[in-house]
Amino acid sequence: MLRRFEVLRESALEPLARVASRILSAAMGLALGASCRSAPTPPAEAPATVITIGAEPEKATSKPEAVVAAGRSDGMVRVDGGRYRMGSMDGDADERPVHEVLLRDYEIDVNEVTMRSYRACVSAGRCRAPYDDVWWPGMSSSDHDVGSRNCNAGKDDRDDHPVNCIDRKQAAQYCAFVGKRLPTEAEWEHAARGWDGRKYPWGDEEPTASHLNGCGRECTEMFRDWGFEVKETVAGTDGWRGTSPVGLFPAGASPYGVLDMAGNTWEWTASTYCGYPREDCEEGRITLRGGGWLNHDGAAGVRTTNRDPVEVGRRGRALGFRWARGAGEVRDSEEPAG
Repeated sequence: MLRRFEVLRESALEPLARVASRILSAAMGLALGASCRSAPTPPAEAPATVITIGAEPEKATSKPEAVVAAGRSDGMVRVDGGRYRMGSMDGDADERPVHEVLLRDYEIDVNEVTMRSYRACVSAGRCRAPYDDVWWPGMSSSDHDVGSRNCNAGKDDRDDHPVNCIDRKQAAQYCAFVGKRLPTEAEWEHAARGWDGRKYPWGDEEPTASHLNGCGRECTEMFRDWGFEVKETVAGTDGWRGTSPVGLFPAGASPYGVLDMAGNTWEWTASTYCGYPREDCEEGRITLRGGGWLNHDGAAGVRTTNRDPVEVGRRGRALGFRWARGAGEVRDSEEPAG
């Protein structure tokens, strides 16, 4: 189902003390922009996968759970391939049925692409500058005016925040610049979830303010001041009324050490939005993952299997991206599992 995560407005001044206390974690994200220029150029998108239908992933598998890995100097981590069971029988209708996807080994960025990294592409004349406003079909003038206040463009203190308010074409321009590609849905989910079918990147524990930049008290109060009610993602406050610098929440790391796969921004993928198993595709609509700092489902919106289809031209204040590299998904015979 479509979730209009682009509601309303942006943050006031984020607490500088929180940045200082987490500066070592944020440093991981700064290496990304400087390091990815020499990457080899792969195909623009990984090939689609034909899948086999099976049961919900078990909490223990014959394949060992990956350990949390530190990001390399190029800002990426390696994700081991195999037969990954994708989806959840406990989520929304578009997360079912659970099905098997064959993945080769690939690499994925530890952090979301930052404003600083994206600006290098703009300076080189290879990318259009981020927009300072939002857009989606049918938006009202009020939606536009209020929603655009959270765009990071033009704000001097946002270098280490994820780039937002960009459409998929701009994401593709950055792809060409760095020689990487968007992850497919299956790659994104596997990097967030590992092999054990966990509900969130960090496990099955419900989200807290230490796990992610989500909508806490600071967020709900902000919207209430503007006359709106939004669903809380975490209890208490995470200290950010919009995006946060990338990499500030190591407690929310995935099994592979990938950060901010819940909260901060929704993320573009390479995958057209399709029903499982890859039926009833909606051309012109792309699947987003990650839940963002704001979504209409609260904690349920940041689950590893949650999906959101949007138009390729959409620009959202809670929408960014990260990159992958490698062979990715491969075709397999379409036979029932078991």
